[in-house]
Amino acid sequence: QVQDIEFTQIEMKVIEGLKIGNECLNKMHQVMSIEEVERIIGETQDAVEYQRQIDELLAGSLTEEDEDAILEELNAITQEQIELPEVPSEPLPEEVPEEVPGTRPSVFCSS
Repeated sequence: QVQDIEFTQIEMKVIEGLKIGNECLNKMHQVMSIEEVERIIGETQDAVEYQRQIDELLAGSLTEEDEDAILEELNAITQEQIELPEVPSEPLPEEVPEEVPGTRPSVFCSS
């Protein structure tokens, strides 16, 4: 008996959800028709095709000499990044903290 009541309440909530969903869909359909969606998809496809043509033009405009110059510049840049100063091999001097008169000496913990 209790389960039947709970199940009926769940069914009512599902039906109410479907009703609200249908109302929302109908409102959306009034705002946007199939023709409007087709127009937007067509415009998007045209824009993608146009961009592809631009990409092809830009990619094809480089001559072999241009590509060689670009690769040369890239190699120079990567070499600059690789040429770092050498790390000193001698150990660093130990720093002794300066004591300030009127203060307590600090305690350094070493691990």
